[in-house]
Amino acid sequence: MNISEDELEQRLRALFADERLDLPPPPDAGTVIVTGARRRRRRRHTVQAVAGVAAAVVAVAGGLTMFRLHTEDGTAVISVPGTGADSKPPENLTQGRPPEPSAPGPTGTQSIQASAPPGASTSSPPPKRPSSAPSPSTLAAVTSGPLLAADGFGRLKLGMSEADVAAQTITLSDAQAGAGCTVYKAQGSGLPASASVVISKAAGLVVVTPDVAAHTAEGIGARSTKDQILAVYPAAEEETGGVVAPAGPAAEYHFRLDQTGVVQTSLTSLTQDCAG
Repeated sequence: MNISEDELEQRLRALFADERLDLPPPPDAGTVIVTGARRRRRRRHTVQAVAGVAAAVVAVAGGLTMFRLHTEDGTAVISVPGTGADSKPPENLTQGRPPEPSAPGPTGTQSIQASAPPGASTSSPPPKRPSSAPSPSTLAAVTSGPLLAADGFGRLKLGMSEADVAAQTITLSDAQAGAGCTVYKAQGSGLPASASVVISKAAGLVVVTPDVAAHTAEGIGARSTKDQILAVYPAAEEETGGVVAPAGPAAEYHFRLDQTGVVQTSLTSLTQDCAG
């Protein structure tokens, strides 16, 4: 049977318009739909909560597994707070074995304390700060002023008599006589600077004190510090108002100091009977 398209369309329209094909919803359809949606929502929340608890359990179990390390050669046991479980330091931290860089280890302070030798401090010492002050031995030598040598000053030499001194184109003046010794002011072309001298009748010239700040051959002079003197002359000793240091086998230096350092230097003979 052949049916035209128009006739087929009319029959389909009539079929769809037939009220006998309608399926009316039950009266409680809305309540059933809402109840089902709530039930599915609670089931989804329950599944998510269970999944979160399971993930936490897996993480804790993984952490405990990392701490359950094998012990070897009597190494210390690490106690993990809150778990009641004891663990051992990793084998690569055992005495005699270098740590393996590719093997991850515990990052807590327990592993550091367990690997440190007994009685050893885990804190590193504070770095040493370089001193900005130079040591006494590195201070610059003093070369200013005239040289006061270990045997004399200019043409003045220890042991000279008054006649010997006068023969060196040196004038002695302002005599202050004492018991066996006389103090003079010495001047002349035979001296690099004027000086006070003490001449003993028995021992000759025994003390020379330049009127200006002189320096020694070892570089001690004006403003040299006590520490520098002691560094240059290891056998030096402190005395009232200064430092005394050996100048040689027959003499010694007397350095008078104030807050700035050396302010006066004298050369004194060891064989003298008048100078104090």
